[in-house]
Amino acid sequence: MHVLIVTPVYPHPASPTEGLFNQQHAQSLVRAGVKATVLVCKPWLPAVVANRWERYRALTCLDDFEEPEGVRVMFVRYLHIPRYRLYPLTLASCSRSILGKIRAMTSQALFDVIQVHSSWPVGMATPIVADALRCPFVITMHIEDDVRLVSRQTGSALYKRMLEKASAVVVVGRPLERFLQQWFLDVANGQLRIIPNGVDLKMIQEVVETSGKKGGAAKHIVSVANLWPTKGIDANLRALKELNRLGMRWDSYTVVGDGPERRRLEKLARELDIADKVQFKGRLSHRDALSEIARADIFSLPSWQEAFGVAYLEAMACGKPVIGCYGQGAEDIVRHGIDGLLVKCGDLEDLTSAMKQLVGSSEYSCRLGESAMSRAREFTWERNSKEYLKVYQDICSQSADSSRSRNGQRALQQ
Repeated sequence: MHVLIVTPVYPHPASPTEGLFNQQHAQSLVRAGVKATVLVCKPWLPAVVANRWERYRALTCLDDFEEPEGVRVMFVRYLHIPRYRLYPLTLASCSRSILGKIRAMTSQALFDVIQVHSSWPVGMATPIVADALRCPFVITMHIEDDVRLVSRQTGSALYKRMLEKASAVVVVGRPLERFLQQWFLDVANGQLRIIPNGVDLKMIQEVVETSGKKGGAAKHIVSVANLWPTKGIDANLRALKELNRLGMRWDSYTVVGDGPERRRLEKLARELDIADKVQFKGRLSHRDALSEIARADIFSLPSWQEAFGVAYLEAMACGKPVIGCYGQGAEDIVRHGIDGLLVKCGDLEDLTSAMKQLVGSSEYSCRLGESAMSRAREFTWERNSKEYLKVYQDICSQSADSSRSRNGQRALQQ
């Protein structure tokens, strides 16, 4: 089986951790015996415009490559109109660029299934691509889409067409199931499949074994996240300040990640008079980020916009108790009071109470961490690829039955 994977994010030299889950997904399919070709769709803007923004400037030199696992990765550039202005034009450019790249391949590849990740812009452009290639496609949703897109009449119609044309709609967690049912109940209800992402247990075991972490009091807290307002890092800082007020000792808080909130968060740490115990490490490699988790005692990310939250899963695989929020992706992974603690979104008192429980009892923290490690073993990339392979096989079988039926009808008409 040959699967064409179309995605807006995938690790590349300018951003080696971007869309890492898509790389792990592709590699797990290859290990399951699937041939995978990846098209990474990146926006193109005229140089005079692109050079004004670092995120676009970094995309000016992208070369195709083949990964050691045998995954062929190619880049597609499309004309991008920012902020959803003239988005039908963006989608038309995206679909044309994808088809152009496929037709330019040295050997014309025949794909059995198109696996597309995320809706904007690749998912909404894929119906055109699928029709041209006469190939079924699966759409996988990883994040909640911008309301500015789905609430507009034209955007909503294009989004609905994507869902209707897809042979299968996959979401990585229940928050996305609720999101799609809220906006597209007539299309999505009863048609969604939940397939969670996985975790690389072998690599994490290697990191844990080399971290040098020894047992002891649960005094070191860590977060790994893009520094956006929704991640709740500011709530962690305020909760830690409250622990100080309560006379509870904690040694350090490490924040791994970068983003628009970093300066504000660093300033907040100073204002709360805890900056001497808070470290902002910035964006690290995947392995280095895991090492920071392995050296900590508690992972806390009270994010209120998590569709899945692979960071929780990786922390659990490292044997750490985690703190997440009810109603978010963490709830699909974390069993409250067993593997970690769930708190109400935006509730500082609840978050402080959770931290107090873990910081105040190393025995309780270690017990949750041991359970968390066992729980994480249920979320492997092997399990993920098996579930996707079953979806692909069902789709191919249905396509074959449909083709035979059409051929039979033509024969009767002749």
